[in-house]
Amino acid sequence: MLLPSHGANASALYKAVGITMPQEVIDVSENVNVDGFPEKIKEYWPSLLTKLATYPNEQAEPFYTDIADFHEVQKSHVVVTNGAAEGLVTLAQFFRGKDIALLEPSFSEYKRTLQQQNCTIHSIISDDISHYRFNEQALNELLLRVSAIYICNPNNPTGVLLKKEWIEDLIQKYPHCYFVIDEAFIDWTDEAESVVALTNTYTNLFVLRSMTKMFGLAGVRLGYVIGKQADKLRCFLPHWNVSNIAIELGSICLQEQQFVKKSREKSGRLREEMSVVLKNLGCTISDSSANFFLFKLPNRLNPDAFFSHLLNRGIVLRHTKNYVGLDGEWFRIAVKSEEIWAKCKEEIINYVENH
Repeated sequence: MLLPSHGANASALYKAVGITMPQEVIDVSENVNVDGFPEKIKEYWPSLLTKLATYPNEQAEPFYTDIADFHEVQKSHVVVTNGAAEGLVTLAQFFRGKDIALLEPSFSEYKRTLQQQNCTIHSIISDDISHYRFNEQALNELLLRVSAIYICNPNNPTGVLLKKEWIEDLIQKYPHCYFVIDEAFIDWTDEAESVVALTNTYTNLFVLRSMTKMFGLAGVRLGYVIGKQADKLRCFLPHWNVSNIAIELGSICLQEQQFVKKSREKSGRLREEMSVVLKNLGCTISDSSANFFLFKLPNRLNPDAFFSHLLNRGIVLRHTKNYVGLDGEWFRIAVKSEEIWAKCKEEIINYVENH
């Protein structure tokens, strides 16, 4: 059975598993901010319509400058992309034909985009999923042999936040190796572990960022890459790769740090509540700092039967059958609202207690 390789695709998932999709579905397989986009976007929206008939700035100004100012990096170290997805495609072209290391489990697009460019993938699988820890000797031996390593921080799908100090130590020890740090979800944390500032020091570092998750812009497609060598990626991009609308929305959102703070605090409180409930049911939980986490059922329960039961009840979890090292035994659940969690909680408790 071939299941969708991403969340937020409920209709395709129901079709793949052969279950009739209920009229009402709660989709916690995707992790975009449940509060949507900042209110200020509504205020500015009428003025954005004037941008429709003109070509955007090729470097995505003024968002381009705003990113550099926000992160305190040089403008030449920034490349704006059509979503973080285009950043991954571009980085894969930069690494074409090279040996690349992946910390697993992790976002499936790393492998997909790299394989498109004939890269050889070397995976190292976490030996502690809940805390996303790795065999240090095996990791160090691997880093001697590869041209780059991709690290998602916080990790998708576990939500575990890795320490900046640990990442910087590796960057220093292996200067021949590029480090691609995907920080698509780091704005759900206080950003103390972000390595963006390290791009001012190290030439072997790229940081990938997304405007999608926190700011509810999944339909707009906007992201960026920061690094001393980021300008070398520009040759792989088409002209006008980012729309005028996306550029303007990006600049607006960078100013909405109060929105970020409130979203982060709300998500953190609910994540803790959800974790306690699932732990009390005997589930294993990942030590997440993001707006999602993994959980694993008690060993006596069949994960496939549980997944199908919830689909029949209109609850869509993120399956993990395409995540290396998880093999469908874990489920990723997004942290949404109290109302959504109340419905999910009822179905999960009923299943676990009665099977």
